[in-house]
Amino acid sequence: MLALSTMWRLRSYRATELIMTDIQTSLPDDAAQAPLKNTRRAAIGAAVGSAIEWYDYSLYGAAAALIFNHQFFGTGSQVGGLLAAFATFAVGYLARPLGGIFFGHLGDKVGRKPVMVLTLVLMGLSTTLVGFLPTYATVGAVAPVLLISLRILQGLGAGAEYAGAVTLSSESAPARHRGWYASWSPAGVWIGSAIGLFAFRVSLSLTGDKFEVWGWRIPFLVSALLLVVAFLIREHVQETKAFEEVKKAREEGTTQDNVPLVSLLRSEKRRLFTALGTNFILTGYSYISQTWILSYLTNDIKMAAGISLVIQAVLLTVGAVTVLCFGRVSDTFGRRRLFLWAAGLGVLWPFPVFAIIDLKNPVLTTLALLVCFAGSVAATYAAQAAMLPELFPSALRYSGIAFAREVSGALLGGTTPLIATALLAWAGHWWPVATWMVVMATVAFACAWYSKKFRRDDEQWNDASFLNGGVEASKEVG
Repeated sequence: MLALSTMWRLRSYRATELIMTDIQTSLPDDAAQAPLKNTRRAAIGAAVGSAIEWYDYSLYGAAAALIFNHQFFGTGSQVGGLLAAFATFAVGYLARPLGGIFFGHLGDKVGRKPVMVLTLVLMGLSTTLVGFLPTYATVGAVAPVLLISLRILQGLGAGAEYAGAVTLSSESAPARHRGWYASWSPAGVWIGSAIGLFAFRVSLSLTGDKFEVWGWRIPFLVSALLLVVAFLIREHVQETKAFEEVKKAREEGTTQDNVPLVSLLRSEKRRLFTALGTNFILTGYSYISQTWILSYLTNDIKMAAGISLVIQAVLLTVGAVTVLCFGRVSDTFGRRRLFLWAAGLGVLWPFPVFAIIDLKNPVLTTLALLVCFAGSVAATYAAQAAMLPELFPSALRYSGIAFAREVSGALLGGTTPLIATALLAWAGHWWPVATWMVVMATVAFACAWYSKKFRRDDEQWNDASFLNGGVEASKEVG
């Protein structure tokens, strides 16, 4: 018995040793030289920044549907007020590509960390100032001008925030766990969005009939406290070694010091626009269930505003949990494969979800939206979080991701609530909105399918492939 016990212990020790050796050898050079603490710190720093970015955006999305349409725009029509409010929402998205191009360039040239601190401050301050704005009844046409100005500043800062977050977390992560750590950033997006809606709901409950007078301002002012917390966390994040190597290569003259986005547009247009197309499901599709649906449930289905906010908060909270689970899945199942399955569900589900919503049952509505949001949007979000960084080489990564995400966001993210409102008013029915969602999911599916020309799931653990941006780049280097 003693001999058997000794042999078992030796075998267990040997198995543990082999596992640890495998984990160590699977780490990219970046992560192998940095302790796990730095990897987690980078992921937390990325997630916190994404959270405050989308806390800001969810506040505006909710306020645009419930408050801004009559507080900041002098129109007597409900549809006209909604269109004006959502048009201002779109203005922020139109500013995002400019911020993405400018700050993405700095992120590839100066460093990931300093740019992410700068964009965080710009977003947080602009959102806080919304809480101090006078309304149309007080200053007339000046009110929407001030609101639009702050939306532009917010959009400029947000334009490079998420790109920096997934770049930072992906470059700091071990190869075999890149999907897991990269998924913290989209989880932060939805946690921040849920907190924003929760803050809006609490303020509505506490201030009652004073909510439309001054209660709506409280969540915007709370943004200042969140900004301080996020700033302190992000200040302790270290610069990635991937960027340090790029910087060193430029200083030594072993790589060309070109403008990153110009280099991509000149020689990698297919790669860039493939990445852009995968984002259609996370802009033109997801913003129906993430932002516009609140207006639809409140104004057309006639659900109470409080119930609609609770439904949306549930979606975002469950989405944040499932996106982390799908991040884990992408490390084993494959990111492209996961994206294709989820986008396929996104093509099939829009018509059934609206049919269920028409039943006007809050529980069934929540479940139907959960299938759409968690089953399709969360899975594609998780897969894309690491897939986009793997599409671009380190020297061009920040600029490439920022351009791909923010151009699609400007085209679809900000305009989708506006388009959906106009389509519903035109048809008097939801079928054009559902058709819009199907088209967006189909485009994303096609682009993910085409992405195999630039990266493959069987190479997602390959360090050289990640460093050089996938299949074609690694072939060029090799």
